[in-house]
Amino acid sequence: MVRYLGSLGFTSQKGVVPARGRRFSFPSSMSSARPIVFLGLTALASAAESADAPWVVAITEENDKLTPANKDRYYTQGLKVSVNRDDGVFFSLTQEINTPADTENPPPVSPPYTDLPYSGALYFGCGYGHVLERGGRRDCLFSVEAKFGLIGPSAGGETVQNKFHQLIGTPQAVGWGTQLPDELLLNLDGEFRRRFDLDGPDQDGRDLIARAMLLLGTMRTEAVFGAQFRWGKELGRSWGHSFIRHSNGYDPFSDLRTPAKGGLAFWGFADTHVEVVVRNYSTDGTNFRDSQAVTRTPIVLQAALGFTTQASGYSLSYFCAARTKEFETQDGFHLFGGLKGQFLF
Repeated sequence: MVRYLGSLGFTSQKGVVPARGRRFSFPSSMSSARPIVFLGLTALASAAESADAPWVVAITEENDKLTPANKDRYYTQGLKVSVNRDDGVFFSLTQEINTPADTENPPPVSPPYTDLPYSGALYFGCGYGHVLERGGRRDCLFSVEAKFGLIGPSAGGETVQNKFHQLIGTPQAVGWGTQLPDELLLNLDGEFRRRFDLDGPDQDGRDLIARAMLLLGTMRTEAVFGAQFRWGKELGRSWGHSFIRHSNGYDPFSDLRTPAKGGLAFWGFADTHVEVVVRNYSTDGTNFRDSQAVTRTPIVLQAALGFTTQASGYSLSYFCAARTKEFETQDGFHLFGGLKGQFLF
């Protein structure tokens, strides 16, 4: 537990760091993020143009406004655009936004801190994935993805959130001036999935997808173990729903090329996973600069319910997820929802 020593300072998981006579962060600016956005968009466009074979664009939006609770707090928004090529190469561009529970009043500028700091992350990802052939069965998948970008004001979290609030006529968040400062982000993430057909050959009405993921880097260092149960029609056309923060951008799509039987494929899913967290930038703060931080919870559970429909090379998914506390002083469970669309070209 971090202990307040009585003078202005900055906290981290390691303790209190003396203040150095400056604010937590500089005024919001996305100028440093422009190369990342440019690189990401260039890679996405290049992946599409250079591939003679089909390719898929996936757009995923996660937001706590997409739930019945409709609360704007904690992991409040994530947006990911990815392109998958037929040769297993994939690219992605992602933004994450995190806020405290109270966005109407300025957060404290001295410890102890009891609410999640404001933070944003913007990063580009590139990787490779492959579905393994095992005695005629294609029931195992692996992928690896390198992610690099920025944490801090240059990630544009303040701009995106407050401009959106202005657009829909809701109060802007107060306190972005205390967000985590700019710092480079680098992560290397590996993921493995195994699909179990529960109905036998040619039935494809129920399955279970077990997965494990290892994340290593300055953004997140943790291990994730989970499973997704699905029921519906033509489940073999997908490897299950993927979450922005705890899945790579690899989405095999070979079965999207052929029309679904009857013109439509659909299924519901129930997903659960456990995260063993060693480091998370949104709770622990930055690695090499002074910043706010809260005491992280080392074990986090997540459960989600959702559905997917596919037709004519297009796919749409919705889910609602509940998460246990990510830090000790968090105000109960956190709910967020998501929409994901896939488009085959």
